[in-house]
Amino acid sequence: MQPITLTPSSNGTALHLAVGAASAELSAADVDRLIHDLAAARANMTPIHPAEPPSDPEQLHHGDNLLWSVKAVPQQSAVQFAAQHPGLGWMAMWLSRAQVEDLQTSFEFELAKLPER
Repeated sequence: MQPITLTPSSNGTALHLAVGAASAELSAADVDRLIHDLAAARANMTPIHPAEPPSDPEQLHHGDNLLWSVKAVPQQSAVQFAAQHPGLGWMAMWLSRAQVEDLQTSFEFELAKLPER
């Protein structure tokens, strides 16, 4: 594989992408589109990502100061849960009532393992 280099501009508004001898200047919107397209392509590749998060924290995407949103979507009989990652942007999923109830139960079980403050 040819070396890939990413160099942000000094003002943070652009990214210089180089793959071997080829290069391009990307705006934030270009990078968002590239991330979206790469994620869509990766979703169709093997091996697939495992059903459980990896135990190695270095293999997880981390984000601090989590922004999230919960909104009922009656026309889909679902609740939209969205979370924002600083590099990946907003990711949303639609959860059925049963999935929301399972998630709530999972949180309750895991909270019971934490000390009270």
